[in-house]
Amino acid sequence: MKKISKLLVGILFSALVIAPSYAGELTVTGGATATYTIGGDDAGSGKNLGISNELDFSASGELDNGYTWNYQVQLDGASAANDDTRLEIGTDFGTIGLYVTEGGMSKELHGVGALGAGFDYISPASGTSGAFKTGYDVDGYSNVQYHTPSGMLPFGAQIKLGYVPDMNDTTQMSAKENNSGPASHATGRNLTQVAFSASPIDGLTVQGDAAQTSNETGTAVSVEEGVSANLGAKYTIGQVTVGYVEGGYQPAVASGEITYYENKFMGIQFDINDSISVSYNVDESNSNARAEVADGATVGTKTETEMEQKSIQLAYTTGGATLGIAQAEVSNSDYTAGKDENQTVVSLAIAF
Repeated sequence: MKKISKLLVGILFSALVIAPSYAGELTVTGGATATYTIGGDDAGSGKNLGISNELDFSASGELDNGYTWNYQVQLDGASAANDDTRLEIGTDFGTIGLYVTEGGMSKELHGVGALGAGFDYISPASGTSGAFKTGYDVDGYSNVQYHTPSGMLPFGAQIKLGYVPDMNDTTQMSAKENNSGPASHATGRNLTQVAFSASPIDGLTVQGDAAQTSNETGTAVSVEEGVSANLGAKYTIGQVTVGYVEGGYQPAVASGEITYYENKFMGIQFDINDSISVSYNVDESNSNARAEVADGATVGTKTETEMEQKSIQLAYTTGGATLGIAQAEVSNSDYTAGKDENQTVVSLAIAF
């Protein structure tokens, strides 16, 4: 992992030592989604009306040696601050990119869903401890990446390498002006990730990723590195698309026993015509929590809780607008045995 990180940094600075670029063109794209949500658990339910938005400011250009560059910054959610920023340099040897909470490499989503991939679009399970635990992704931090060039590998394959130098940095817009102060790295200082995708036959996409933390600084003997991996495929034949992903995730810990997650995500989508699509997803995540060995005992205990979500989606698209309805039911929600939740979302999305 250390050799990979050094290689990424070397490639980055080699590509940046190039001549000035020509002026680029600025474009603005985005979308807005209005939703009416009904949801709740066994104890109650709630309703909410809201509008979410996302604006993408993009600029691109070409250097006088033929290399290209792309810059993008997003404004989304309730924050007015710059968000999700990327700067990419395209070369004959691949793409080098600098990202801030952008450039996701995790392949836990198979991409099947009329409105979005299963739990990623809608899920009553929420919160830091309740949402589906899918593993590490460099897009949660400031990161640097290298992507192999298109057409270099057989079967349309591409490999991406990503490196997070400091897992404390999640919103750095300028290392010079906003460098964070020292903080605890007990559960991981660096993160390295590799991802691949390939299309060996028409209609089939195979993809996967693996990630690992390093340089933990906990003082306990039981310090564990964090690891995660996902492998899946999506296949389209005619009007039908199916997708399946399996993954595992063990967060880094500074002390004590570990909790790890085993995941299976599957979906099927049927495009009735060019305007109407319907999909069904089943998402399963099994939490395995180990307890410390009690005094006088020879072995510890392990508690397993399987959270399962079933969801159905219907989408109607006309022009730049999409009308949708999605309904989800979760058993053992938030990895809490016996807790059931449900949610229904009616939406109107406009793209521009």
